[in-house]
Amino acid sequence: MSSNHLKRLAMPRSWPLPRKTTVWVTRPTPGAHALELCMPVTLVIRDVLRLAKTAREVRFILHNELAKIDGRIVKDTRRGVGLMDVLTLGEE
Repeated sequence: MSSNHLKRLAMPRSWPLPRKTTVWVTRPTPGAHALELCMPVTLVIRDVLRLAKTAREVRFILHNELAKIDGRIVKDTRRGVGLMDVLTLGEE
């Protein structure tokens, strides 16, 4: 049985994030990718691409249908983005 929470110290080593900044990190929802092979879309937009400063700004982007993963609109902030997934941002 897995937990809905994830601490930064316990996050997978494959995630390119600092471990000792904040205590908690967004845990991806179960889906097509394993935990070690994906990152939540919140972390990709906020921490990796640095397009938003807060998770609230990421929620604004997602709920206004400005983000797509593999051509499908994403509204779930915890949706996992895998290695070969294509993340498209902006209006078309």
